[in-house]
Amino acid sequence: MIRAREMDQSFVDEVLAEPGGEHLLTCWSCGTCAATCIVRRYNPEFNPRLILRKAGMGLREEVLSSPEIWLCSACDACYPRCPKEIHISEVMKAIRNIAIREGYEPPGPFATVDETICSGCAVCTRACPYEAIDRVTKFVDGEERTVAQVNKNLCMHCGVCVAACPSGAMSLESFNDVELLTRMSADGWLEKPGLLRGGSAEPRILAFVCQWSVHSDAEWAHMDALESDNLRLVRLPCSGRVSPEMIWLALTQGVDGVLVVGCQEGECHYERGTYLGRGKLALMEQMLSQSGNSPERVRFVELGSLDRFLLPSLLDDYAQTLKSTIAVTA
Repeated sequence: MIRAREMDQSFVDEVLAEPGGEHLLTCWSCGTCAATCIVRRYNPEFNPRLILRKAGMGLREEVLSSPEIWLCSACDACYPRCPKEIHISEVMKAIRNIAIREGYEPPGPFATVDETICSGCAVCTRACPYEAIDRVTKFVDGEERTVAQVNKNLCMHCGVCVAACPSGAMSLESFNDVELLTRMSADGWLEKPGLLRGGSAEPRILAFVCQWSVHSDAEWAHMDALESDNLRLVRLPCSGRVSPEMIWLALTQGVDGVLVVGCQEGECHYERGTYLGRGKLALMEQMLSQSGNSPERVRFVELGSLDRFLLPSLLDDYAQTLKSTIAVTA
């Protein structure tokens, strides 16, 4: 039950006055955005229609204290389908701006910087899809240095900066380099020789999979069940988080092929993560060719948000391609 005293018209006026929030009351509350939303497919509790509806009713405290207002990553997949042509992400941003001014904070996790090894090169600043990283001059261990600084109110924890950082100064909870390497090499899996080295009858594949390509925990449990001596799955927050160094390590340790699975172009949860991931794999293919290896040993595939059931067949297809490639090489 919503009581009249809980409805704050001044909050509605604040949102309408905020850049991007002028379409708050334009919303028909039809639910098209919710049906399209990539976040909602992964997290059913996220409902942009409901958030806008509550904001339009002036429920200040309920809206600003909700962790859901921080979940929209501005992928804008909903925009082309909205009958009122509303940029939901811009309205969400307006609401977040008010929340920030009133002292509310996003739930995290956030990218962090080890200032003792940060070189201030600004690679992470240019790579971040959300302009959440800037450079500041400060004293570190008694020495004045220019280092990266993350704005946690803008960080969407995609991990793109972690993969981009040449000095290893950037980190992200649950997806830092140590945790990913631990996952890759658990039980000595990484060092076991594959088909190329004559240690297996089938090609051994390491698959880096964007967590938005396979959505629910139940689906991930099903995917994990596919793992074997010849297949290891490593979940990433975004295909843009994949590190060429980790791919090269796997290929030199005994893995026959590395498959990177990202979102379909136009559905990327982190705006340009698919573009970055695909670009890295293209460079890896060139490196393999120049070093006398088959470029087929790495592959980037795009998986639509409604096509996640195709992942097992994509893995089987890649395994067959590797078998043919290795046979020719041998």
